[in-house]
Amino acid sequence: MERKTVVELLGALGVIGSLIFVGVQVQQSAEATRAATVLQLKENWVQLNLTYLEAPEIAGAFDSVLHAGYENVDHRSRFLVTASYRAIMHNWSNAYYQYRIGTLDDEQWLPLLRDIEAESPNHYIWAIWEDWGHIFDEPFQLLMDSLKTANFD
Repeated sequence: MERKTVVELLGALGVIGSLIFVGVQVQQSAEATRAATVLQLKENWVQLNLTYLEAPEIAGAFDSVLHAGYENVDHRSRFLVTASYRAIMHNWSNAYYQYRIGTLDDEQWLPLLRDIEAESPNHYIWAIWEDWGHIFDEPFQLLMDSLKTANFD
């Protein structure tokens, strides 16, 4: 074998090795991004739940709404429940966005979707959605509107 051919073969093997290395690095980076996304979403949920535990006024507002109805409670209770659900909807919206762009897989998205669906029968969510749904991105609006339609139309 000629020296030139050996050098070319070694060069080609080097390029192939480099491409394999880059491919592995890209895959590891994508996995790290997905893991960070899941961690952040779960931390958001933990923080939200801790807020309810540490703020009895918010828990009381939810209790009032559940027993008397969203329309029948005082302004302060409606405000607290609305603010809470706006935070929840932002978390859902972020999760849906992450799902759509591929940084959240089915295994992580489907439990969140079940959470949204579990809340959907609550009429006060849709009163809040009517007032605030316009601030979310269009794909999330379409998702929420389809859930509303599935439950009430």
